[in-house]
Amino acid sequence: MLRAYRVAAGVALGAAAFLSLPSSALADPGVPRTWSAWQSDGTAWLAVTADVAPPDGSVIGWRFSVAPDGARGESPGGDLPSFEAVCGRDAAGSGHKRVVVAVDFGDGEADAYPGERTPGQSAPKCVAGAEDATAAQLLASTAKVRVNARGAVVAVADYPFRERGGTELAAAAASAAPSGSGLPITLVAAGAGAVALLAGGAVAATRRRSRTRV
Repeated sequence: MLRAYRVAAGVALGAAAFLSLPSSALADPGVPRTWSAWQSDGTAWLAVTADVAPPDGSVIGWRFSVAPDGARGESPGGDLPSFEAVCGRDAAGSGHKRVVVAVDFGDGEADAYPGERTPGQSAPKCVAGAEDATAAQLLASTAKVRVNARGAVVAVADYPFRERGGTELAAAAASAAPSGSGLPITLVAAGAGAVALLAGGAVAATRRRSRTRV
């Protein structure tokens, strides 16, 4: 009888330890995970593709999650970001757009591969880019992004860490001048330098004339 009690207690302890393991430890490491793109309509996340070119004022979200049986995966968690709160109310410069980009690395227990830790979550960012910049290119303006031969995002900021394939994606081309400004800052700086040189030359010439008269 005592032996039976010991066996029962051992089974109960084993079951408790099994249930207390993180879900990622219980999940099959072979279950597909994926990075998926989403766009906010102001009330919810709607699925989009990595090659979509969101218009100015858009809010784009990216999420890494488990995607069994070819499913798309989960949408970003937390509250929907506000474009006004992140990017402000100023319009983008001519030929460019501003888009909010939010990145969700997923649940550390449910979505991460066994043995991996998710990077720290970051706040949504305001990204400037050309009008034809895609969701993936805008994402590449916030972190290092790698894509596979089909153009699908396979890693963001080197996560997941086991994903070493793919090609690094170039970031979206940003505006050369801040929104609403006139000339590019480099041109303004060059003009200021030229004015300074002319002013210096005029002062030197005046001093030479004064000495000649004396």
